[in-house]
Amino acid sequence: MSVSTEIGLAVPTPARFLGFLETRLERLTRVVAALGVLGMLVAAGATVLDIVLRTMASSGVIALNEIVSMTFAVAIAACIPAGLAGGVNLKIDILSRWMTPRLTAWLDAFGAVLLLIFFALLAQQIAIFAAGLARQGRVTVILGLPQAPFMMAVVVLLAIGTLVQAVITVNLFHRAWRWARPAPGSGHQALTVVAAVLAVVMAGALLYGAINLTSVSRWVATNPGKAVGIGFAVMWIFMLGQIPLATLTGLIGIVGAALFIGFAPALSAFATEATGLLTNNQIATLPLFLMMGSFAAVSGMADDLYRLAHAGFGRFRGGLALATIGSCAGFGALTGSSLATAATIGRVAIPEMRARGYSAALATGVCAAGGTLGPLVPPGSGPIIVFALLTEASVGQLFVASVGPAILAIALYLLTILLYVRVAPRSVPAASGAIDPVELRAALVRCIPVGLLVFGVMGGLYFGFFTDTESAAVGAIGAFLCAVARGKLNRGTFFEVMVETTATTAMVYGLIIGAQIFSFFVGVSALTESATALVGNLNWSPIALMALILFGYLVLGTVMESFAVMIITVPIITPLVLSMGYDVIWWGIVMLCVVETGMIHPPFGLNVFVLKGITPDATLWTIYKGVTPFVAADLVKLVLLVLLPAIALWLPQSMVH
Repeated sequence: MSVSTEIGLAVPTPARFLGFLETRLERLTRVVAALGVLGMLVAAGATVLDIVLRTMASSGVIALNEIVSMTFAVAIAACIPAGLAGGVNLKIDILSRWMTPRLTAWLDAFGAVLLLIFFALLAQQIAIFAAGLARQGRVTVILGLPQAPFMMAVVVLLAIGTLVQAVITVNLFHRAWRWARPAPGSGHQALTVVAAVLAVVMAGALLYGAINLTSVSRWVATNPGKAVGIGFAVMWIFMLGQIPLATLTGLIGIVGAALFIGFAPALSAFATEATGLLTNNQIATLPLFLMMGSFAAVSGMADDLYRLAHAGFGRFRGGLALATIGSCAGFGALTGSSLATAATIGRVAIPEMRARGYSAALATGVCAAGGTLGPLVPPGSGPIIVFALLTEASVGQLFVASVGPAILAIALYLLTILLYVRVAPRSVPAASGAIDPVELRAALVRCIPVGLLVFGVMGGLYFGFFTDTESAAVGAIGAFLCAVARGKLNRGTFFEVMVETTATTAMVYGLIIGAQIFSFFVGVSALTESATALVGNLNWSPIALMALILFGYLVLGTVMESFAVMIITVPIITPLVLSMGYDVIWWGIVMLCVVETGMIHPPFGLNVFVLKGITPDATLWTIYKGVTPFVAADLVKLVLLVLLPAIALWLPQSMVH
């Protein structure tokens, strides 16, 4: 549709022009992000070269840490515009099935406005920070490179992201206004009414706060606990409305901190936290491990792992179920994602098991439970790296600490399957005979690269050969070379890896930036100290308090992914746990374990819904029936970890530093 000017030329309508502009900007951001990810890969190659030179010639690349740090700061910023253009935001959508299309459209538009504000503020504050670097003439320690140009490049990239988000916001409002009409007889109007009432209440509260800012600040200063409680309540309300989590934590953190210390210091802290993250010497760890997982998936390692597990266990009663757990552990070590592991292995394993006579409950339950091994089995765990960045714990120690709990989890799952087939023998076919040594040998040969990759990364960390960033670089380059050697890497698959790395990097670092300022808000409120004092006055034993905390995490894990749970809870719960005398490394592993258990137990369990999507003929009741024994195994694992912390701590305590 077009309109005509006075001279008869057809010009696009605003809707078509905005759609055209959004498409063009999306293509531009993809190119920018591809260059950023390519820069990450080159920096990883330089890191591996440095390791080789240090080993063989006793001298490495001069000031590599400075080069890598600056490169990744710019490269990660390059991913953010593409992430915004692709709509890669973590949302909690448990109410989506009850929302009308009109309500969903308006909530999307409102969320886009908040994202626009968040990234506009981020770009502005980092620009102020970069200008300060330029005035002070700040340079790097070894090479003497000026820091301001690198930070200004970050500002430019964030400005591009802000422009992209502005176009998306206008588009979403236009669509909500023009096309989001309630379908006849669609029902579920109650949520629309509730949303309208909440919108009026929130608008009134904001107006009152703006008019009476001084009195509100005084009330907040004298009632810090209530103020933070209101902040959490507002965050949860908006989260249930599918507003992106990164912008919620960021904006609530800025406003909350401003009520305690003023807007100028709060915004300055926002810039300081963001630039501190971008210049963190561990910043490269997460995107490189994400890249490792993507290259590993492209190279066909998931199929290789399943063939090996099938060759080793497939001839036993329940052998395919045992093989699925082994495959999930191996693939999880490369991807670090619960949902990705459950979905990827599920697509391979469930049809195979169903075709051979396994019950739908066992086939789906095994895959749902096996997915929880993804973030736990090192080294590819994204949630562990996020926890490390939020708490300043050692990524390497967390990876090594997860080895013992991962072995325990795998052993308990295998034991659960053996008990399952004894109690319900009709759920599996009869054993098919002896192991075929030829098939086993061929499968082992195919999986040698996987073994070298995992044990090379973990061995280098444990024996002190690699730093955290170097281990991630070795993993990424190793998976890349494996994909090239197998002929699996072409223009399409390479672009696929870049897109996947870009999307997850943009999402996770947006979450972390928001979480940092939210953590600052909680810190200036002194809520942590108050909570610690309150817990001390309860005179409860640490075990009882830990049981209460873990129960809360089990509930949260049913409706939220591990990234979201960590972002929201780490600022408050971690200091409380440390005040009880627990070790931060131990707590990081226990938190991950309990959150992943929440991914499979009723009433929600995200892994269960993923498996439901893969096997539509299986009911949710069937999947929950199959996964329940594994939930019991997870609870046993948690009890053992709490009673015997050495399961997680003995190995990192013996590391070579």
